[in-house]
Amino acid sequence: MAKKINVFISFDIEGVSAVSSWRELRRDSPDLSRIRMIATEEVNAVLRGIKKSGLDIGDITICDSHGNGKNLLIEKLERGVYLTRGSPRMYYMIEGLDNHYDIIFFIGYHAMVGTTGSGMDHTYSSAVIYNIKINGQYVGETEINAGVAGFFGVPLGLVTGDDLLIKEVKRFFGAKVQTVITKYGISRFAARCRHPLDVQKELEDKAKRAIIGFEKLTPFKFKTPIDSEVEVMNSLIGDLVELIPGIKRVSARGFKFKSRDIREFYRILRLICMLGGYGEKLLT
Repeated sequence: MAKKINVFISFDIEGVSAVSSWRELRRDSPDLSRIRMIATEEVNAVLRGIKKSGLDIGDITICDSHGNGKNLLIEKLERGVYLTRGSPRMYYMIEGLDNHYDIIFFIGYHAMVGTTGSGMDHTYSSAVIYNIKINGQYVGETEINAGVAGFFGVPLGLVTGDDLLIKEVKRFFGAKVQTVITKYGISRFAARCRHPLDVQKELEDKAKRAIIGFEKLTPFKFKTPIDSEVEVMNSLIGDLVELIPGIKRVSARGFKFKSRDIREFYRILRLICMLGGYGEKLLT
């Protein structure tokens, strides 16, 4: 009997076609309900593509990974999926990912912090993280999360977001990963957005292609042990991050540390972001 294909989808919202700024995503924003619906329909397009692949599909898990993880409308999603939502989670954007899955998709993602012209560029926390290097190379959420997936032998099959994210993906992972450009970056809070229905049509097609070709994909893995450099936004955050055992402060805002593997790095990064968030509250 043929093996069922299990799919993991990590969803962020900044890369959704209709979004141009965080102001639109605030709880009191009149745009929020509309954007949540468009985001849900982008995920639905991906789900339709997966099911149209002709392969025997097993579990599909969607990890809602923006803010508090309560963005997608579960009652509007295609049936037959699991949705991980809410916070806190140890492995936030990829909570529940393990070697049970055969392929991972990143939907609605954004470029790494410091990407000129890219919408809402950041890496895990816009208020805390100034930049991150792993083994001497700048990385963003896409690379870090793909590395965790690679730890479990799960390859990256599809990434969607603005054109500058897609350039980053092609530079880092090559041409085998399917991509969909949802909009074109103008500045941090401005974009030339594609029509949602046009985006959804392409999402369906690219998701189908990714599933059909999943056996040709190679999991991405960081060389271990991992050497990391993290620069935070200000020295107060630095004062708090310095409390973490095993981390070395090299400047007011800069830190270096080693990790046995990408999962350990991920947990330390989450702790840095959480301490930094506490520092931001002290500042305000």
